[in-house]
Amino acid sequence: MGQFTKAAYEVLKREKRPLTAREIAEIAVKDGLLRTSGRTPWQTMKSKLSTNILSRGSESLFMRVEEGRFSLRAWKGFYSEHIASRFKKALFDEDIVVFPAGSLKKYVPRSGLYVGNLDRNALMGECRAMRRREAEEDVSVIQLVSVFVVRYEDRILTYKRTKRLPESRLHGYYSIGFGGHLNPDDLKPLLNIFDPEMAAPLLLRELGEELRLDRAEIPKLRYRGLLYDDSRPVSKQHLGITYDVCLGSEEFEIGERGFLMDAKFETLEEIIFRRDEFENWSWILIHEEQECNHPLLKQN
Repeated sequence: MGQFTKAAYEVLKREKRPLTAREIAEIAVKDGLLRTSGRTPWQTMKSKLSTNILSRGSESLFMRVEEGRFSLRAWKGFYSEHIASRFKKALFDEDIVVFPAGSLKKYVPRSGLYVGNLDRNALMGECRAMRRREAEEDVSVIQLVSVFVVRYEDRILTYKRTKRLPESRLHGYYSIGFGGHLNPDDLKPLLNIFDPEMAAPLLLRELGEELRLDRAEIPKLRYRGLLYDDSRPVSKQHLGITYDVCLGSEEFEIGERGFLMDAKFETLEEIIFRRDEFENWSWILIHEEQECNHPLLKQN
């Protein structure tokens, strides 16, 4: 048992009540049960507990009793275990935004991160709704997805994808891109999606499905370009609308869904050092950072 999970066990055992990861970490540090030089020990605590529950299942000493609150599994007779409501089936049965694959070259002339001009109104005019399950099997359409690269000062937020995500090709890989498929209800707001100021509510809602920021936080959004990769069959069916999300603080929480784990801010150099652990879209973005003199490390 690692120092974080050991400290959590001791705190919960002594407090005899469910606590949030922040409460557990603060008590553990105050009482000398946990020694860490990290600036956000509660984030690490939450990540360690979530990973423990995800990997060990019913054998874990811990469980969630509600979103964001942990207890000892030994208390299951007194508390019900909280199970995330998001399932693969539900994800595949949602309606998403697609456009004809035959039109791709009009908007993205090459693989990689395209930052050139494009007829955004024409692109959005070709968009339509389609059941995700059908879109995954239909090579005649391209699925539009949002991609958010979140950063604080000179660091980029990374995370690992778990096996509970429907995209098996991404299981076990790290990523620097948050976001996901776009909802057809947003077709009209999508006309402004390339304008961060106009599209901020939509973009932040998309990001908020995976990442929760401080409520007082108003991040700066910057459109980066269209992300496309034709090196793999599945990648060829997706086009990413990519943004930088610049935070004013390092406060965040990963959504309680068990899909993302080990989230942490890392420097570009740290990411490059373990580049092979990242999925292919992240490879493209990482390469772009190197080629363009590390634009993610610059504050505008």
